This record gives sequence, structure tokens and C-alpha cells, in this order.
Amino acid sequence: MSIDKEFETKLMDYSGDRYNMVVLATMWAKELRKKEEYKSQPAAVVIKVALDDILSNKVTKEQVLESCKSSYETEQKAAEEARKEAERKAKEPLKL
Repeated sequence: MSIDKEFETKLMDYSGDRYNMVVLATMWAKELRKKEEYKSQPAAVVIKVALDDILSNKVTKEQVLESCKSSYETEQKAAEEARKEAERKAKEPLKL
């Protein structure tokens, strides 16, 4: 059985909520995009890998949510640090 047929069979045989599966796969694809091996891959490839990971239970809903939460917290911390740095620089007198 070819890989595409196997993937198609998994997709068609999925018994869970398809909407939730798509949402999880989209979230997982965003996380995969952050990895070096997927940065240069076309979006379609990354989405297919994410869908396959969800369908084959390579990653669970909890793992996806935890990864997204962790990424969000890291991004928020970096944004806060950047904001503080910008405020600090704005308060410094201009040097001529």
C-alpha cells in the first residue's frame, strides 16, 4: 500500500471529531514550522505531516496543547522583554 493510500485510509477511517482533528493538526503544523527541518518545507507538506502525526497518534492532543502553551508563554516573555528594553532605551538621553 502506498504512503498516500495509507494516509488517505487513516483520514477516511478516523472516528473522532474531524473539526477538532483539523484544529489540532493546524496547531501542530505551526509548532512543526518552528523546527529547522520544516522551516523550508512547503505548507502543504507540513500540514500533511501534522495530520499524519495526529491520525497515527504520534502526538496526543495534550502534547499539542502543551507545546502550543509553552510556545505562547515563551513568545509573551520575549515580547515583554523587548517592550521593557524599548522603554529603557526611550528613557535614555540622546547621545550626540
